[in-house]
Amino acid sequence: MKQLVISVIGKDRSGIVDQLSAIILQHHGNWLASSLTELAGQFAGILHIEVPPEHMAALSHELLHQPGLLVNIAEGEDAAAQQCKQVAITVTANDRNGIVQEVTQALSKLGVSLSKIQTHVASAPNWGGLIFSANLLVPCDSEQQLNTIQETLESLADDLMVDIEQD
Repeated sequence: MKQLVISVIGKDRSGIVDQLSAIILQHHGNWLASSLTELAGQFAGILHIEVPPEHMAALSHELLHQPGLLVNIAEGEDAAAQQCKQVAITVTANDRNGIVQEVTQALSKLGVSLSKIQTHVASAPNWGGLIFSANLLVPCDSEQQLNTIQETLESLADDLMVDIEQD
């Protein structure tokens, strides 16, 4: 089976996910994982699917030619080749310009790759401002590396809190 990672963006409307899932099924694909959202009136999604090699070209052609959708397709690696312990980290702080760059730069300097990042800003009425929160999923080889990640992130700002969840 071929692994495909597909990104999709277009003006949000009902039926986009149904449209994509029908095309994938029609070409014998299997929808493995996805992250789909509406941002500022736009549908934005990323999908991980697998498809038999003999159906990949037809599936790709049909997806790339969907009206009103900008689609990008990349061939992925077999999931079995990516075995590594993943750790969930939540970073919370007062919102400010550049906070995403500060966090990601600190991790990059440590050689830590992000498997996943989800961010959001919410009102904090009791504090009179906005609170930034990032949920990260990172590969981690050892307790020592995890401690280094936590110390590095916490050193970014006095108001920054780091919560680590291990399996």
